[in-house]
This record gives sequence, structure tokens and C-alpha cells, in this order.
Amino acid sequence: MLKNTLQKRNWYNKTARVKLNIMKGIFLCAILGICFCSCNQQPARHHRLSERAIVARQDSLKGDLLKTDLAFSQLAEDKGRNAAFEAYADSSAVMLRKFSMPISGKDAIVKMLSQFPDTAVKLSWIPVYSDVARSGELGYTYGTYTLESKMNVRSAGTYCTIWRRSKTNGWKFLLSTGNHGLRRPDDQLAGQ
Repeated sequence: MLKNTLQKRNWYNKTARVKLNIMKGIFLCAILGICFCSCNQQPARHHRLSERAIVARQDSLKGDLLKTDLAFSQLAEDKGRNAAFEAYADSSAVMLRKFSMPISGKDAIVKMLSQFPDTAVKLSWIPVYSDVARSGELGYTYGTYTLESKMNVRSAGTYCTIWRRSKTNGWKFLLSTGNHGLRRPDDQLAGQ
């Protein structure tokens, strides 16, 4: 009987993890879908600009967004992950983490991060691509990250960040998420 109970509990735990991962995937797809759809909208406030001017403005904003993401990474290297995420989070930011419900709001993100001191780790990332909505108000970046501990334990993964631009605060992230498990090039060679 105990064996049956343990098997059922194990099945329920696996089912709950699968459901949570599915929820995270659906949430991320919905956010990315909104961002992608907004990239194709006609600009509301810039209707007097020529198509060439709109494209040039959008390209300029893409470059600004990449620079912002790089500055975000540099701050994480220089001052620590917690300070960087606090500096670049929008007031309504959401963070998706493994085995966790979404963390909503800048204050909740700062509180959660304060529970995990970042003095023993170094987080850095490199954006690979960015795009910006025609309105210039939303954009996204994605790339690869590396997390190193002071004991030389390295892990790597991919990330995606959705950003909102305001006239007063510049680019701030609305959603941040990452997936660990990216194999380093030296690991790939060893596995062949």
C-alpha cells in the first residue's frame, strides 16, 4: 500500500512539473506573439514620416536596444546581477524562472533576488539579435549567457528579454527569461 501511495505521489509531482513547464511555455509564446505582432503594426504617432524615415528610425532603435542590453550585461559583471536587474527592470516587469511561478513587478523581483546574494557568481550575456516594433515602444533581444562561480563552475544558456521604451527612462525590461543547458564548444568537442 505504501508503495502504491509513493508511486501516485511521484506521478502527481511529475504531472505538476509538466503542467508548470507547459504554462511557462504558453505564457512565453503569448508574450512573444504580442511582441511580434506589434512589430508589424503601422505607427500611430509617426504617420507623417516616410517609409524610409520609419525604417531608419527603427534600425536606429534596434541599435540602441542592443547597446542597452550590452550595458545591462556590463552592469551585471561590474556591480552584480542583483544591481543590474534592479536598474533595468520596468515597474511592471515579469521574470520567469525554472520551477517557479512568474515573478511580477520590480519590487517582487528585487525581493526575490535579494534572497540570493550574487557575490559568488558572475553573470554575463551577449545579445545575438534585437528587433523593435514600428512604434518604437516595444522590442526584444535574445542571446546567450554564461554564469560562473568563484569555484570555476560554469554554466551557459540562452535568454530572451522583452523591452519597453519610454521617453523619460529609456529601455527597461518587461519580461526576462532564460534556459540553462547550452553546451559550451569545448563540451561539444569532447562529446564527439
